[in-house]
Amino acid sequence: MNRHLLRHQLNSVAGVLALTILGVAAYTLWIDYRDTWQEAEKTAQNMTTTIARDLNGNLEMLDLSLKGAIEGLRYVGFEHLPHDLQYRMVFDRSVSASLMASLLVLNEAGGLIMDAGPVIVPRTLNLADRDYFTVQKENSHLGLYVSRPYRSRIGNHGLSVGISRRLQHPDGRFAGVVVGSVALTSINSLFKDLRLGRQGTINLFRGDGVLLTRHPFNEGQIGQDFSGSPQVQRLLQGRSGTFESLSPIDGVHRIISFERLDRFPLVLTLALSVDEVFDAWKRKAWVQSTLTGLLCSAVVGLTALFQRELHRRTKAETKLRRIARTDDLTGLPNRRAFRETLAREWRQAIRSGSSLALLYVDVDCFKHFNDHYGHGRGDEVLRAVATTLDANIRRPRDIATRYGGEEFTILLPETDQAGACMMAEKIRHAVIMLGIEHKRSPLGVATVSIGVAAARPSRGAASAALLEAADGALYQAKAAGRNAVHGADPVQARPQYGNREDARE
Repeated sequence: MNRHLLRHQLNSVAGVLALTILGVAAYTLWIDYRDTWQEAEKTAQNMTTTIARDLNGNLEMLDLSLKGAIEGLRYVGFEHLPHDLQYRMVFDRSVSASLMASLLVLNEAGGLIMDAGPVIVPRTLNLADRDYFTVQKENSHLGLYVSRPYRSRIGNHGLSVGISRRLQHPDGRFAGVVVGSVALTSINSLFKDLRLGRQGTINLFRGDGVLLTRHPFNEGQIGQDFSGSPQVQRLLQGRSGTFESLSPIDGVHRIISFERLDRFPLVLTLALSVDEVFDAWKRKAWVQSTLTGLLCSAVVGLTALFQRELHRRTKAETKLRRIARTDDLTGLPNRRAFRETLAREWRQAIRSGSSLALLYVDVDCFKHFNDHYGHGRGDEVLRAVATTLDANIRRPRDIATRYGGEEFTILLPETDQAGACMMAEKIRHAVIMLGIEHKRSPLGVATVSIGVAAARPSRGAASAALLEAADGALYQAKAAGRNAVHGADPVQARPQYGNREDARE
């Protein structure tokens, strides 16, 4: 397999694997995030419904006390009954209202005429300034009314809200109110055991957006009108629901669940801090992201190490191949490289229909040179001749090789016989110009003889014919007295099917 392609495939696999790991991790975190959000919404809604039902039941008991007081006051001859009997007829039902701090009966002037509280209230008390009185006085068909928070003048109840109903004379004229007060601490006691986190809150709004109470309690926010807030408008307009928003009260990002009480103009909200809801998820996401990052880094790192090792091995194999195809003495390609190149160029010449030329070069009287000067000097001569051959070929596909001993070959693609002979003469002359002393040679210097052959290969022809022709031409050059160039007759490259490698196109 091509090493470059393999590296590309490794990069692709590593990239896909890393992206897959990241995708799976991101999808898992998103699923956990969605489930955490849905679970928080469900928990908030369930808690809101439970608290609303509890609060609604307590307020219904208080309203029943108000209705019972009104029925007692309407009893025919009520004013003639003994005081203790009047008390029982008016306040008998009030004992079952657990949230009630006091139950008062006021006349049309706001003066106190009866009370059911454990604290003795002076009859001089006048509450005509309270909104639970003024609103009932001005509206004959209002029914039940929940007041704004106020500081109680009776006992030590602190901030309270009043729930009142109108009293009327038989002719419909205003006769006063019956009002039950509820301490905000009593309402907040319903929420004390709930675990809402550090920033979780419960709010009780009146139907017009006035905040009646809040848990955790903050007196500075009680009684404020938040009706202008879009968030409060949203919960006032619906029956129940859950949504995400910044609190208009303290600006904290929360999941807000709300529910309107069945028979009262009140809306209860329970809000959980988004940051606290996702605290555990954030810790998990951090751990999972870290592990995912480490895993992806490991994948990339291992891929890089593998590629580096692959690159090292590729370089080593390339070097070995180069060594295996290179003559150690001259640095030229060796006989193996020549055969591979000849086979390749032969096939290329068949495809292109071009001529292929071969120069067979032999150093003259080289045995005598070795005998006279020694093998060390002989090696120097071979290196000098190899350098000269390599220096005289210019085209990228031309190649000079050491064929063996003192023999060299030069392969010239797309070159005919005439061109090859010109190249051979140039090389022969260049070797003479080296001026290497050779006392055992007729010319006194080292020379070469060159056999030249060229062919235009055809399909199925064998490349061995070209080598044989060049070898024969070299023999003729030697026979002519050496230091000569001899061209072979045109090579007839005939099909030779027994040699599959040469015959293969």
